[in-house]
Amino acid sequence: MSRIKNLKVEHALLLVLWLTVLGFMLLMVVAAWPQYWKFVAAETTPLTWLESVLLVLTSFVTGLIAFLEAIAVGKSSRKIVLGWIALTTAFAWLALDERFALHERIRDRFLKPTGFKLLPWMEAGDLLIPVYMVCGLAAVWGIWKLIGNCWGARLFLMIGIVISAIAVGMDTIDIRSLNKGTERLLQSVEEGLETMAMTSFLSAFLCVWMGKARSLMRKSQGE
Repeated sequence: MSRIKNLKVEHALLLVLWLTVLGFMLLMVVAAWPQYWKFVAAETTPLTWLESVLLVLTSFVTGLIAFLEAIAVGKSSRKIVLGWIALTTAFAWLALDERFALHERIRDRFLKPTGFKLLPWMEAGDLLIPVYMVCGLAAVWGIWKLIGNCWGARLFLMIGIVISAIAVGMDTIDIRSLNKGTERLLQSVEEGLETMAMTSFLSAFLCVWMGKARSLMRKSQGE
């Protein structure tokens, strides 16, 4: 009975998370209508603030998982704990990048003047987001093993990866080659997809954290 109650609480938490994110996105569009892109499309909008908050929360949750793994005496190897710490650090960096537009600043100041294009349709110097994507894909198998047999977490992880891949593909398009209306629509959809991907990743790690916390509580009660 207690297990069923805990699962209901976990499902309710995930539902609240998704409804909050979707409600915020809808509110930003409605609040600026008919200029739907105003609070969504640019790099310094309320939606990008929400994205940075989601990344901070993800970093915090992965840090909590690292802590739970560290106190699980005899159960977790040092490699597993370090893996979660690496994820915590990665999401903390992404949160800083999202909040202060670091990769855009690096691109415009250092990479763009080189005129180098990774692909013909990309903006000059726009290299860091594809690099982030490659690093993320390289880490997928390690993250998959860290998650373990938590199928809810694995599902959210895969959803997040697919949405992220679509968003990165859209981000490679040089918006300066588009008319203003298409540019605004593309950027709005891209930011929406990024927000959904971040929510998926946070949901995945929340599933892991809640599962480990539930297991730890059962063991402590059994003792």
